[in-house]
Amino acid sequence: MVRLQLSRSGPWIGYGGLVCLLWLVIASGLFAPWWGIVVMVVMWLIAMTLAAGWTRPHPAWVAYVPLLGLAAWTALVAAGLTWWGWGD
Repeated sequence: MVRLQLSRSGPWIGYGGLVCLLWLVIASGLFAPWWGIVVMVVMWLIAMTLAAGWTRPHPAWVAYVPLLGLAAWTALVAAGLTWWGWGD
């Protein structure tokens, strides 16, 4: 059985996940206003900075950064659709 070594593959998984998250942010332009996209891009840049900072000291943690970004994106989109009238 092969054991996953996040100390070696964590950054690759994390950066691949961040690329997928960027796609979600850009696709949100279909229903979100311009300022919502700006907030999402800023959140993505924070996640990218966090991943870059953790690549050397904590490579396994980088794999979880896109999950944090996805949770933040989901919360922002849910708030936008519920309270701020996005998608109308």
